[in-house]
Amino acid sequence: MENTKNQEEQLQKEVQLDLFELTKQAGNIFREAKKEIENNLNVLIVGKTGVGKSTLINTVFGSDVAKTGSGKPVTQEIQRIDVNRCFTIYDTKGLEMKDFETTFENIKNFLDENAKKDANSQINIVWFCIAEPGRRIEEGEKRLFNLFKEKSYTTIVAITKSQQDKDENGHKFSDIVKEEFQISDAIIQRVRAMKVEDDDGDVKKIIGIDELIKKTCDKLPEASKQAFAREQQYNKKIKEEAALGIINKYSTAASAIALSPIPFSDIALLLPNQLAMITHITSIYGFDVSPEGIAKLTGSFVVAAGIGFGTRAVVGNMLKLIPAVGTIAGTSFNAVVAGSVTKLIGNAYLAFLNDNFELIYSGDFDLMSNLTSSIIEEYINKQKNMS
Repeated sequence: MENTKNQEEQLQKEVQLDLFELTKQAGNIFREAKKEIENNLNVLIVGKTGVGKSTLINTVFGSDVAKTGSGKPVTQEIQRIDVNRCFTIYDTKGLEMKDFETTFENIKNFLDENAKKDANSQINIVWFCIAEPGRRIEEGEKRLFNLFKEKSYTTIVAITKSQQDKDENGHKFSDIVKEEFQISDAIIQRVRAMKVEDDDGDVKKIIGIDELIKKTCDKLPEASKQAFAREQQYNKKIKEEAALGIINKYSTAASAIALSPIPFSDIALLLPNQLAMITHITSIYGFDVSPEGIAKLTGSFVVAAGIGFGTRAVVGNMLKLIPAVGTIAGTSFNAVVAGSVTKLIGNAYLAFLNDNFELIYSGDFDLMSNLTSSIIEEYINKQKNMS
């Protein structure tokens, strides 16, 4: 009886988490996870001058990427745009037929050299652009497309500046492209990457971008898929799916940690896992947050999750978590609880990011100043009410 009483008293003791230590853990975890978080993405975009490559790039990856990227000539025909340290776009300046043989050889040599590089530097995806208004496929374009096919590059055909697929005889240009290139619907997409106003003042909206992004993701291996989800800024669903995969991964890991029930006083055993989850989700949405910021976010989410805390406070450098009598925290964590709490935290963070998706990618959105403790608690409570 005395032993049982002592165990209950031990379980009811407050847990103090050193925020400096939490920050140190966040830094270590960030460095360990860096390779997974920072898988490179290398995109080659091909097409004649004027097909709308820059517009397509800027619509998918962020305004002015094609203008403000640190462009460096790789060959006379290919420009390298280093968007960030993990994302590079290679842009063919044009495929003018009068100089096509030289262009073809330069692109072929570029592909041969690229194939010799390490995996992080190799081309992951090729977007092959053909403008719909021209309604013509040059022999050179067919040769170049077949070159990518022969060298086993994952290639998606983007029919740009799409206005009208059918001609006056009812023939679809997209069908002509599929026949000439011998491809299926899975790797071709009509797109209009910007709004267009006609002479009558009618505005034609952007089309096909979500589908192009989805088809690109479907053709990429998992590591490249995560990198593409991280860099694209147009399709909210693709980012959400990537984040949900991360949440499921770490929720499963949390369940494994608590396979044998652990006392509330050992809650810190789960924190490295939750730190890593917050780090990975933050990366998918393109934020560069310091280890200190990751530690602060994780601590705030853990506290707001309300897993039986009667009182919670920050005193100096110590985060005090005090379990309430008769709550989960007052007993122990088992696998189900550990996984559920981790998923609750991840889903609440994801819901906040989804709700602010347009703001994040349309302006200067500061994550840390917008995601306050009260906002975190609000989103945690919303997720609780949904479950």
